[in-house]
Amino acid sequence: MDNYYLMYVNGEFRDTSSGEKITVLNPATEEVVGSCVKATKEEAEEAIQHARIAFDNGSWSGLKASQRASYLYQIADKLEERIDALTKLHVQESGSTIIKAKGEIHSSVRTIRHFAKLCQTDYHYEAITPNEEAISFSYNFIEREPIGVCAGIVPWNFPFSLAIWKIAPALATGNTIIVKPASETPLTMLELAKIVDEVGLPKGVLNIIPGSGAVIGETLAEHPQIDKIAFTGSTVVGKRVMELASTNVKIVTLELGGKSANIILDDANLEVAIDGALFGTFYHSGQVCESGTRLLVQESIYDEVINKLVERAKMIKVGDPFQPQSGMGPVISRKQRDQIEEYIRIGKEEGARLVLGGERPAGSIFEKGFWIMPTIFADVKNDMRIAQEEIFGPVLSVIKFKTDDEAVQIANDTIYGLAGGVWSKNNKRAVSVAKRMRTGTVWINAYHLLADTAPFGGYKQSGIGRELGIQGLLAYTQTKHIHVDLDQSTSRYKILLPEKE
Repeated sequence: MDNYYLMYVNGEFRDTSSGEKITVLNPATEEVVGSCVKATKEEAEEAIQHARIAFDNGSWSGLKASQRASYLYQIADKLEERIDALTKLHVQESGSTIIKAKGEIHSSVRTIRHFAKLCQTDYHYEAITPNEEAISFSYNFIEREPIGVCAGIVPWNFPFSLAIWKIAPALATGNTIIVKPASETPLTMLELAKIVDEVGLPKGVLNIIPGSGAVIGETLAEHPQIDKIAFTGSTVVGKRVMELASTNVKIVTLELGGKSANIILDDANLEVAIDGALFGTFYHSGQVCESGTRLLVQESIYDEVINKLVERAKMIKVGDPFQPQSGMGPVISRKQRDQIEEYIRIGKEEGARLVLGGERPAGSIFEKGFWIMPTIFADVKNDMRIAQEEIFGPVLSVIKFKTDDEAVQIANDTIYGLAGGVWSKNNKRAVSVAKRMRTGTVWINAYHLLADTAPFGGYKQSGIGRELGIQGLLAYTQTKHIHVDLDQSTSRYKILLPEKE
């Protein structure tokens, strides 16, 4: 694969006029993986104009749903053919373990096919019944139409699948889109551009523009020709995107931070719950927005759970992400590792009890790269910073509770509401707890399991709107009500106009 990647605008691969580039480092080795253009504001604006033209001329929105679906199926097929090469590049640029990276590409293929199938349903039409008191005999229906020019801003933790969550429904419903990948992980997206080019997607329909958030991200968020923006990332940046988007009242989908509560009730199957809790925190080195990083454990089993967590977590192998036996690779960057280590220091200072980890792994392969061991704090209080702030790393805070009501109160005592979990042998009890949690997804006796058919998104400061599922498709449509009057009487207008002579 290329060492230097060009942006993809209006069906062409282009260099940047500035000559600036983004250098991508392997988080495990600090070696250069490759580089790509660093687009300018003017180049982003040009991409927006091409996307505008492509939408307005109907070259994409005017196609039948089956035709749009055909393009999406071709993209999915070509992705599947190249899955091994894409997985390798994904591991190199993101530090993902090979199992996580391959799973991400596989799930992206499935997502594209899901939306290709969904767009061929009657999602765009809904008959409605007018009020019985209506004074006219009429036929009413809802038509769902594409929004127009969309923008997607994608994070580095799931750089491929979270882009596809935006691209697939946007294209399926007839929109055009500009995508800005994260500067840490732009290369797999630019490989996707090659596939899009090969299948002959009409010019301007999909544009991929690497660059800084301060330049490209802000341009997309505030530009008057962008009709919708979808952003995945931190709550702080999400607020800025929302502020900029308000300048022309564009539609916004935000999937932001989380500090999800994972609740182990006293009747849980601990053999499953312990592994599930560790998976819920340490998968992808804790760099997952909906990770269950607050583990709430009922008082009567608290000490037993702490001991089992430590014993089992010691078995997580931190190592070369290309080795299938590695459960955790590095974190994305030196900056991210430094932030995680600062939170570990804060946790100790706040009085939480460090029972595992807190340090970097030892050994020659860890002399370079951005590594941190799985870390567990016990005796955490929910008002501590390590319980309230998103660390985005492999740090678990374990909190004690007495009753189900207290567990719900603690779970909801946060500015976030992205996800959560409940572990119990009693499904009725678990569902009762889940229903009272103010969060967008709750898993019962599982964690991190997402489905293309189910919506994903958050409450409170974890975001606005939903991705995936039928809700994720409709998020890329405008709703239009059409009223067809069938009796064509003039009598209803007499409140304004006198009857004719």
